[in-house]
Amino acid sequence: MNKFIFFTLLSIFITSCSSTSTTTTLGNDKPIYYDFADKLSTDQLQFLQSTYNWDTEKILIINYNQPISSCHFDNNKINSQGKRFWQDFYAKINTENCLNIQVLANGERVKNKLDNITYFDDADDFLLDNFFNRKKSCFGVLVINQTGNYVQFNGHYSEKQVATFIEELKS
Repeated sequence: MNKFIFFTLLSIFITSCSSTSTTTTLGNDKPIYYDFADKLSTDQLQFLQSTYNWDTEKILIINYNQPISSCHFDNNKINSQGKRFWQDFYAKINTENCLNIQVLANGERVKNKLDNITYFDDADDFLLDNFFNRKKSCFGVLVINQTGNYVQFNGHYSEKQVATFIEELKS
């Protein structure tokens, strides 16, 4: 009996110390690794649509650079190396009918490089306050469909993760 209690407590302890990422399988039984998934309120959805010029695309992909205070390096820069990285990253993903943007928490530091087409400041810290303050990291991604369903991952993410998020939210 004591061994049973010990192993039960040990397994609970190990499970509670594991990563905060959630793994689930949705419609097509492919595993999805994410931190948060939910549905936006109507006001949140309208704010994102108007602030980030999201009109007809089925999916909005927000690549978010967390505040400098959450990161061990200055991740709020816009340069040719970063642009090339993101171009190569998304070249491997089907982004048809998707609006793909970069949002910087400290965008005011590079205000003259923000084009409000691809590169945006986090308007009124909306994304930080509502999504990205729940888990500190340097980067994160938020993928949203037109009905407001979203999947979010904080930290370094892969092409496979984003492609899976898009695929699930389109279906």
